Amino acid sequence: MKKIIIITVGLLLILSCGTNNGLDRNNTDWNKFKLKGDVKSFKEIKFLAVDNFSIISDGEKIKHIYNKEVLFNLDGNKIEQNDYIPDGTLANRTVFLYRKDVLVEYNNYDSQGMLFGTGKYELNEDGKVSRLNYKTSDGRYNWSESYLYDSNGNLTEVRRFKTEEVIDSKEVYVFDDKSNVKTSELHKEGKLISKNNYNYDEEGNFNELKYSDTSVYTYKYNYDEKGNWIKKIVFENGNPSGILTREIEYFD
Repeated sequence: MKKIIIITVGLLLILSCGTNNGLDRNNTDWNKFKLKGDVKSFKEIKFLAVDNFSIISDGEKIKHIYNKEVLFNLDGNKIEQNDYIPDGTLANRTVFLYRKDVLVEYNNYDSQGMLFGTGKYELNEDGKVSRLNYKTSDGRYNWSESYLYDSNGNLTEVRRFKTEEVIDSKEVYVFDDKSNVKTSELHKEGKLISKNNYNYDEEGNFNELKYSDTSVYTYKYNYDEKGNWIKKIVFENGNPSGILTREIEYFD
């Protein structure tokens, strides 16, 4: 089976705030997902790409990669994410909890609705998330991350810890003047593991990713009437690799 790698800019769990009265969209998860309009939810499904005489169509659903459904409230906060295996069966569910519109905790549930892990956030004096502490319900798996920001509030560094103070890995981000990620680096045990470079289209979606020195990913989009993408074709080194489709529901 053809292998596909789909890479996205992560860490969308971090920090969400705002009120619907005079809502600042810059501080919402709608903005983090680059969504336009008042989105209630979206479902995203991943397929292998089939290239038949330059007509690229959906192939089979990709095994071992979750499809997801993301739900928002009227303030643009991400309140729930459901992950599904390709046949549509629920794999796990994550619920996000807020205090005064600031994300403070999330809980992971298995397909049977049993709690198996909790992540709790610590805030700095500016009200931004400074640390995430995660543990499983049985106490067997515990880890933590810390976060640093630039003067514009962009997340510039993530440190993951083996123990409370021993760093396992570090991710470093550099942003452009539109707060889009330009480069990202992964460091492990003091060594640079990978460095990625990102380019963006006029819609703010990144349309090219140079993944270390091994691959170049490019992206072609189709949009709905609101300007949100509903189909994304992924090319790896010029060859169609995968297709992502989205079903978007809006608040009335």
